[in-house]
Formats: sequence, structure tokens, C-alpha cells
Amino acid sequence: MRFSSLLLATPALLLAFVGQAQVATVVTGSVLDARTQAAVPFASLAVPGQPGGTVTNQEGVFRLTLPAAGTDSIRVQALGYTSMTISAKGATAALLLKLQPQPYALQEVTVTALSPTTLLKRAVRQTTARMASPVELQTYYREFTTYNGEVAKFADGLVDYYIKGNPKRSRSPEVLVRVRESRAGEAPMRKDDARKAISSPLRLGYTGECYDVTQNSPYLDSTRFKYFRYTLLETPAGVAEAPYYEVRCTPISTDPDYVHQGTVRIDRQTLTIRLIESEVPTELQQYLRGINLLVVKVKGTNARQRVEFREQGGLLYPGFVRLQLSLDAFQGSSPAFKYEFTSEMLVRALGASPAPFAKAEQHSGPLFKRGTHYTRPYWREGNVVAATAAEEAAIKMLENTGAQ
Repeated sequence: MRFSSLLLATPALLLAFVGQAQVATVVTGSVLDARTQAAVPFASLAVPGQPGGTVTNQEGVFRLTLPAAGTDSIRVQALGYTSMTISAKGATAALLLKLQPQPYALQEVTVTALSPTTLLKRAVRQTTARMASPVELQTYYREFTTYNGEVAKFADGLVDYYIKGNPKRSRSPEVLVRVRESRAGEAPMRKDDARKAISSPLRLGYTGECYDVTQNSPYLDSTRFKYFRYTLLETPAGVAEAPYYEVRCTPISTDPDYVHQGTVRIDRQTLTIRLIESEVPTELQQYLRGINLLVVKVKGTNARQRVEFREQGGLLYPGFVRLQLSLDAFQGSSPAFKYEFTSEMLVRALGASPAPFAKAEQHSGPLFKRGTHYTRPYWREGNVVAATAAEEAAIKMLENTGAQ
């Protein structure tokens, strides 16, 4: 897999990461649209100046850990909404936060020295240069596997990523994975069940590979610009929000490698990438590749990705990664099942003194294969992606309740 080149973090920055494990309280609540009262999924909540933070789930629900010291306010942000800052004092009960829809529309850039592709090249370079290295991401990771609309497998855990840049091979840094706590569950299958042909589709380390801003985003690779059409938008003058560019990348090819359409949000002051979202448009999903797995043929129906980059001490790191794959499986010419895999990785904190993990601590392969091993209910703590009601019901049915 490919990665960005990384910038070595300074000792002063690393010292700023110390103390994240100290917790005063966990704040819970929901984020809603102030006009429609609908849930706002994937809204970001964080304490300004502190690494980590959390995001809302599909129901708009969140859990946020407030550090023991230095917590005066909570910042709430979501695409398409005006940001909100609330006081953190006394914020112990469940909060109901209502975001106002963004009162302005992005305007297309008509007079600028930057073409969309030139801007993307600069943004990739700037973001790559400011990625922290070495860095330890202390994350909450969760994955669900769904067959025919029913959750059949899940796993979650506290997962650490150690990443160190390789100056000679900028897209191939060292990535090590350590699992500190985990649990897993699976619905029973018959011996001849066709679902067994598909194991967990991603290694646990794949999420860490999204540290490369171009990972799984061909529209950000300058050698592939010819396969896409680019539109450059920007926030209008006078907007109180931090100004940004937005580049929309539309595929103009039916080649399976280039059918993802993307949206890239770029900070206008630093020209660094802060958000990447992509999916395969409905009209191009028919061109996704199929794979033969013994007697089962699998055809991709969609692929979505969301990566948020956060800043601490002038350096960047991926704060939230969400991947979703949808597949149809066939036995011969007959439909066997519909398959969907979703994974989410949320950075809870940054390691104070990043160092390579001991070999005995390292993990490779899917999290599910590691089994269940936990000493506390970490999924009820702050800075995790809270499960929805439907997910909670599925987990309760599937999980192995005994710690091993």
C-alpha cells in the first residue's frame, strides 16, 4: 500500500501529547439539525488545542472524554453546518446540540491563479510535509460484516498504530499495529455456508495506510488526473468560518480503478487537506471488478471512504477514517448473498513518546481473528464511535461475553 512521506515531530510537540490518559469525565449527547431535528452523522467534537476528540454515529449520538485540565470549551463541526462552541463547564449530563445549516453556498472559483489540479498538487505536498512522524495513534477501531442486511460478524478494540516515515520511499513508511483490548462475535454458519468464502476483507493495518492522503484516492494522484474532471469551489468573502477550498473530482472513465468520485476540503490558509470523501456513483457501479473465490463469485457494488485530518502543534494526523464496501455474491448464476463491510477508526489520543512496538506486541491480519480479550468495557468510554441502537442489539446477540 502507499503512504505519504512524513515530517519528524519535534520533542516539544511530543511533550504536548503527554497526559491524554487523564480523564475528568465523559460527556454524552446528540447532535441534531436545528431546522429539521434530524440526526447529524459524523459531526466532529473536540476540545480546542487538544488531540483526539470524537465523531457522532449515524444517529447523531456521541461520547466525548474531557481532559482533566485545560478544558474550557467544546467545538462542534459538521459539513454543511455552522460550527458551534459551547462551554465545557458542568457538561456532565447528556447534551442536545443543534447545529444551524450553513447559511451560504460555496461559489465556483472564476478568477484565480490556481487550477483545481495545481491546487491539489500543492495540497498533497503540503499535507505530506506536515504529517507527524514518528507518531503513535491510540485509536478505537470497529468493524461490522453484514449479510443480507443482518449483522453476522463484528469486532472492536483499542488499537495503537506506530507510523514512521521512510524518506527514500515516501509512500511506504513503517506501520506497526498493537491491540490492547478487543472483543468479537460471529453468528454461527453451516459447514457449507457460502459466506465462508469471504473472510474479513481488510487487514487491521489497512486503516493506518490511510495515513497517505492519496491512499485509495486516484483523483489525488497527478499521474491520473486525466481520468477525472475537477471543479474548484471556495467559501464566499466575509464568511466567519475558517475559509476553505473544496475540489470536486468526477470520474470520466469506466476503468474500475478510476470510478470513484471524490470531494476534497482544503484549508485556504495552510493549503493542507482536512477531509477526503469518496464513493462510486450509481451509474458507474456496474464497472466495479468481480472476484472469483472458489465456487463463489463476488461483484463490487459500491465503495465509500471518509478520512479526516486533524492538526496538533502544526503537524497533521488522520483523526477519523471510515471505510465501507458493498458486494454481491453469486454461486454459479444464482445470487448467494449481499455483503457489506464497514470499519471505523477514531484517534482517541496521541502517544507521548512514540517508539516501535515490541515484536511480541505486534498484530497482523484482521482484528476479528485475534478473538476476544478485554478487561474493561472500553466501548462505553469517551472518544469512541458510539454504536447505534441496531448495532448495539446485534453486538449483544453476537459478542462473546466472557473475557479471555
